[in-house]
Amino acid sequence: MNVFPIGLKLAGRLCVVFGAGPEQAQRAKSWLELGARVRIVAHTLAGELVDELSRGSIEHLPRGYEPGDLHEAWLAVLVDADQELATRLFEEAERERVFFCAVDQPQSSYSHLAQARAGDLVIAISTNGRVPALGRRLRQELQRMLRASNAASHVARLAALRDATPSERRREVLGEAVSEVRFDGELRFGGPHSKVGGPSLGGGTG
Repeated sequence: MNVFPIGLKLAGRLCVVFGAGPEQAQRAKSWLELGARVRIVAHTLAGELVDELSRGSIEHLPRGYEPGDLHEAWLAVLVDADQELATRLFEEAERERVFFCAVDQPQSSYSHLAQARAGDLVIAISTNGRVPALGRRLRQELQRMLRASNAASHVARLAALRDATPSERRREVLGEAVSEVRFDGELRFGGPHSKVGGPSLGGGTG
């Protein structure tokens, strides 16, 4: 099923991680970086999150799922491979109108996109959940390219230019400022037919 990518502003909003699977810390930290209120519902807490708990950055409920856990939540994820629990959570999420994702399972109303970041620049990648390994690999290549091109500083410079430009001239001025931004090279998938013409994911100069 095709997805519609959007950018959610999660600052101050409750996001819930269910389960102690290997992605527990990753999902929680990604939300914390966006200023979300993070709750972990799991019998065990990842060691990487102990400091966050002691600082009060996250809430930990050391138990399994109970009905009502999605009340007031905006976003939730199940990181355990438990199909029965995924179904129960999905049904409650639909009733409560909470976006829910069960990792690597079909009971989901959203999917996590692979993201490459450089300051305010975010590039998100989706394979509609069909080939997540490809999304992760493309993210790695994009992240390498963004670092090599010093993208974060260029984005900050362009943002400052926008702020300093009268609104009626922003389209013209910013359009000129980004006119030389480009990708060079090829995207390669490996194998006998490796070349796919188009943007480079292997380098770049800001």
